[in-house]
Amino acid sequence: MTVALPRPTERRTQAERSETMRQKLIEATLDCLVTDGYVGLTISKVTERAGVSRGAPLHHFSSKSGLMEAAARELVSRLSRKLVGAFAQSQQAADPVEAFIFAVWRDIFTAQEGAMLAELTYASRREPELETIVKRLWTRVYLIMGRVATRYVRSNRPDIPPERVLFLTQWLMRGMAQDVPLGAPPELFKAYLRLWRTTLLEAANLEPGGRPGEVSEGPSRGSGAPAGPPYHADPPTDSG
Repeated sequence: MTVALPRPTERRTQAERSETMRQKLIEATLDCLVTDGYVGLTISKVTERAGVSRGAPLHHFSSKSGLMEAAARELVSRLSRKLVGAFAQSQQAADPVEAFIFAVWRDIFTAQEGAMLAELTYASRREPELETIVKRLWTRVYLIMGRVATRYVRSNRPDIPPERVLFLTQWLMRGMAQDVPLGAPPELFKAYLRLWRTTLLEAANLEPGGRPGEVSEGPSRGSGAPAGPPYHADPPTDSG
């Protein structure tokens, strides 16, 4: 009888192991933002949540600021995927505009990503280094929103370009999300989101358009309106 020998375990390279460790630390940092807030976020808590030694972060990030910068880039990637996913799902709905609005509210602004964005934004008011990171984060977010809007939405009003509509929508939802912890019933928020949907359809005469796909950072095109974020901030220094 022939006995099959176990196949040797494929060994990962040092670069692969390093990237795995780096990603663990980033994910743990984002989790700590939600559970402990920025003020309560410490390297000790991050390493404990990641299940790694306390010295691990020093090999991958020179400071807490460097770790937060990497976490912010990961957050932007998550938001980009969720925005594209929301548009992809809404394309098949009977009411695409309402479906998209509800998906963004559910999957971003009342999800962990929304809590992370809010926590970083609030904390940046008193942390100069974090303020710089958050400005870059929001610059990336606005650029992605502009690309998503011009790719998937058509406005029949040249004076109301799609990206501006999406900017206004996220501002509305960010404000609404602050009241969620106060205990208002979910149906109340849904009623106001439906009112916003009606406002958009009547004011901008929006229509869904385009096909789901990858959306990269970069200036939005085709609307005739100024591209990019609605405020001045340092542009992204990398493609992450």
